[in-house]
Amino acid sequence: MLGKYLELGLYRAEYLRSHGYHVLFPESKPEAIAIVSGGAYDIVILSYSLSDEDAIELHELIEQNCPNCPVITLTEQRWQDTKIYSDKVVLVSEGPEALLEAVRSFESRGLEAKGLRRVK
Repeated sequence: MLGKYLELGLYRAEYLRSHGYHVLFPESKPEAIAIVSGGAYDIVILSYSLSDEDAIELHELIEQNCPNCPVITLTEQRWQDTKIYSDKVVLVSEGPEALLEAVRSFESRGLEAKGLRRVK
């Protein structure tokens, strides 16, 4: 049986795919590090299910490999976590529609849907 966070993440990834986005959804830390280290993405979505150490490590890799890449953080709390900088914070309780709206807000700034990558 899939864990709760993995299942919700897969659902959100599929929701974005159903709206025309190319989404990568790593299911392990080594897979996430490999994707982030490659730097071939337009937006990164960090999940509230990450440990503080993993979120910080991935965020540092994002800044090194794709410094202008927007970061969206999914969170259970309305306040923004100050351990990492996020361009947008989305509450998980708002559902996948709020995540889609956040992604689209970056598109209006010139990013194209075809390149969206998701990092768990």
